[in-house]
Amino acid sequence: MKTLIKNGIVIIDGNKTIKNGGVLVEDDKIIGVYKNWENVKSDQQIDAQGNYIVPGLIETHTHGISGYDFNTCHSEDISKISEALLDEGVTAFFASLVSEPHDVLLKLLDMYDKCTDKNFMGVHIEGPFLNTERTGVMKKEHMQLPNFENFNEYLQHCSRVKSMTIAPELPNAYDLITYANNQGIVMNVGHSLATSQEVLQAQQYGAKGVTHLYNAMNQHLHRDPGVVTGAFISDLFCELIVDGYHVNYDIVLATYKLLGKERIVLICDANPCKGLPDGEYRFSGNDVVIINGEARVKSTGRIAGSTLKLNKACKNIMNLTNCSMNDAIYMASTHPAEIYGLNKGKLVPGYDGDVLVVNKDFDILAVVNQGTIQRNKL
Repeated sequence: MKTLIKNGIVIIDGNKTIKNGGVLVEDDKIIGVYKNWENVKSDQQIDAQGNYIVPGLIETHTHGISGYDFNTCHSEDISKISEALLDEGVTAFFASLVSEPHDVLLKLLDMYDKCTDKNFMGVHIEGPFLNTERTGVMKKEHMQLPNFENFNEYLQHCSRVKSMTIAPELPNAYDLITYANNQGIVMNVGHSLATSQEVLQAQQYGAKGVTHLYNAMNQHLHRDPGVVTGAFISDLFCELIVDGYHVNYDIVLATYKLLGKERIVLICDANPCKGLPDGEYRFSGNDVVIINGEARVKSTGRIAGSTLKLNKACKNIMNLTNCSMNDAIYMASTHPAEIYGLNKGKLVPGYDGDVLVVNKDFDILAVVNQGTIQRNKL
């Protein structure tokens, strides 16, 4: 089955653009990208009507959606999560896991090792090797110092661990960062009280990124430079939540001016209640209240993840920084695909057949996922 998505502005890879172009998908792969698509043969077509034709979005840090929590859901729920994420243009995602007792985490990893959903790309373990003074909504009682034996068990139980968040100031953290990096795991600094120099040291030992920049870490202080300062002066990529309350919009603008699209990865860090009405829910052992889309722990008022959609994050950063559609696609698709070694994020022959049609406000008009039309409002 050949599907032609035609008559749109094709954003190839966050840099190259074809005006009035087309993309041809057969089975689950892109087989052609065209400036002149009029004579291209296909079995079905989507007319983009002058809108943007872009790669599917990639969510590398999310805890669930529609009430399904990656820490508590069952294997049959993963396809429901995958289906719900298509509404925001996400065609590939990681399952982010909060800290749990060791045996519970191993059982979860067993489940994800067997997961066959085509959009599930792997597991992000957010902990347990985190600083107990920067827990966020993590379960403090299940945090621990870096432990090679436990880490090796994670990998033995799940071949699909893709990334981990770690506090580099903890004992043995640098050695674990190097060890994990050599196993192909992307190690990110986060939930940390590291100094800026400790962040730079973590990079030298193999760290690649910073988990949700500004949140659950010490800040950019002129006499006490912390993780944020280290992120600025390092070469690490930085996750950024652009929802307006995790990070003030002026700070988002300043961050974009400082780091540019080349070092930002847009994420949602969504809690499992995303997509549900305002109300009271449970997440990571906490009672969480959502009011006007903002999620906070009922007892403390602490932010408890977001209800942000990734396409809305793209719209927000475009509006805030005046960056281009190319830039937004780079930060939400091309760049994360490159970091994690995915055959996605570009509209190039041989890449996975994940293609969106979006308008200038990043509303999702059509979704082709692994070569199959899943959404079409055109």
